[in-house]
Amino acid sequence: MSQSKIASILGVTQPAVKQYLDESEEKGVNRLKEMGLSEEEINSLLEDLADITDIKSSMYYITDFSLRMLSEFKFCKYHREKDKSIPIDCDICKFLYHSGEEERLELALSMLQNPLVTPLIPEVLSNIAFAKQNAKGEKDVIAVAGRITKVMGIPSPASKPMWGASKHLSKILLNVMKRNNEVRSVMNIKFDERVKRAIQDLNFKVAYAGPHDYASDEDIVNDVIAVYNPDLDCVVHLGGKSVEPNTYVFGKDPVEVVKKVLDIAKKYRDMTEN
Repeated sequence: MSQSKIASILGVTQPAVKQYLDESEEKGVNRLKEMGLSEEEINSLLEDLADITDIKSSMYYITDFSLRMLSEFKFCKYHREKDKSIPIDCDICKFLYHSGEEERLELALSMLQNPLVTPLIPEVLSNIAFAKQNAKGEKDVIAVAGRITKVMGIPSPASKPMWGASKHLSKILLNVMKRNNEVRSVMNIKFDERVKRAIQDLNFKVAYAGPHDYASDEDIVNDVIAVYNPDLDCVVHLGGKSVEPNTYVFGKDPVEVVKKVLDIAKKYRDMTEN
């Protein structure tokens, strides 16, 4: 990216970006490690930010990440080294992080608006759903009303996310949560041989269901639930007559799901170009 593009995304000036880039990358990483972050956490943060294309979403992601790290007491040791007066039993930061489902889904959708994902949108279109903790019914699951379509080659939500907007994904997710209540999000993408190879290359754990002649929505939901287990990243339903195969990608939240979809998309692109 150009310095002006980076400045636009971060919401700072181009000279500020130049100053950041003139610093040693290793020095910056070491500073973050000293504060309490692992190299894996730092790399994950940078990779996620690289997939976000607008200022508001970038700022939300950094704020969300920072508050989450504070609430997990990542910076306590570093803070106490700087301020010896902090009580040993201080836990005030655990109350700082409150992630709303609507905001988290909006962030995931901004990451999805990447042309890499476009080839993965199936004919029936995609959707992504996110359930409340301890969700009891469809109204406790938020998804895109009208699904995710393609607009000028970019995956785009047809409308704002709404509670109860996807009966299909809600049924799958609510049943999956009975077996693993940490898995609260799912997205459907297409399935073909290149998706199959991408999933294999990424070492994602996957199970297969179907096909069925004239599979109904209920058949698909039941098939996916029947093969699901808590260790899986994906479940592929092979469809049936006039029913398109789909890959259901699962995760703890929609950002984790989108990261998996982006990983599949990158592998898919590489296979297409080669």
